[in-house]
Amino acid sequence: MQNQNLAVESAALSYASAPELKLSPEREKAIRVIKVLLFSASIVPAMVSGAISYHQGYFDGVSFVLLMLGLFIGQAGGDYLYYYGTHFHTDQRDAHTKIFAGWRPFFADSLFKDEKTLHAGILCLFLDALIGAYFTYKVGYEIIVFALLGGLVAIFFTPLMLRGYKEVVIFITFGPLSMMGVYYALNPKFDLVPLVMSLPIACFVTVVAYLKGARYEVREEAGQTFVIKLNRMVIKSLLVAGYLTLIVGVLLQLLPALTLLGLLSIPFALSVVKTLDGNRSEVHEYLWATVRSIAVLITFGVLSSLGFLFS
Repeated sequence: MQNQNLAVESAALSYASAPELKLSPEREKAIRVIKVLLFSASIVPAMVSGAISYHQGYFDGVSFVLLMLGLFIGQAGGDYLYYYGTHFHTDQRDAHTKIFAGWRPFFADSLFKDEKTLHAGILCLFLDALIGAYFTYKVGYEIIVFALLGGLVAIFFTPLMLRGYKEVVIFITFGPLSMMGVYYALNPKFDLVPLVMSLPIACFVTVVAYLKGARYEVREEAGQTFVIKLNRMVIKSLLVAGYLTLIVGVLLQLLPALTLLGLLSIPFALSVVKTLDGNRSEVHEYLWATVRSIAVLITFGVLSSLGFLFS
């Protein structure tokens, strides 16, 4: 394990000192698509939590829209702070050794310069604080716990990621934290249903994070870029765990039987696994596998939400 880490460090440092690689059109297109679809990581948890609240008879449209907007803005703020940290004040390795290299947050270097992403991130957190203040007034002080934890994740995500906690933080943030927070704001009580339902969502969001964070190297003999630094077994295990959690939840009668509609997203998951099993897959192929993993999340979220709405 130590030798593997040293190899990654060495490759990372060589990329940091090398000139930035020009992205192929296929890779650039995939990154643009992923950049948009990544916001499903905040929209899907809000949508499913809203469907659960509706199913239980506690739903307010205005509050739901505000909560979804709050998660969206929070994710955008985290992206700005992450970009600022990894490109200006912390380790450049993260920007140069992953298949997502070349990514920029929305509006960076168009409406404002890259250096201003710190200000954009702070503005997003301020807007989220206003939304949090509204729900504190409406629901009670307990909601502050969810808001504070979300804000802390946005602020400290970069140092946590550089210490190897990225996937764990993403699992908790876009799974239990987001879904329990939205549910509590709509229906101020603790319930097992959103907690159980948050686990498959967390699994699928984390799959996206693992794929997006894959490292690569250029093999001199081939002259092409291949993905090699990726724990395929973890990704497959997360996909299986997500679907098994849904099935067990239905068998225990915690979730409505119609939420099994989420299993219809399995073809996208199988497509992701097929790419993973191709050990010599090029970078752009893994990027499109990332798109399909996001399709797993979106399809599962929409169909399971329909299961709650029509139960």
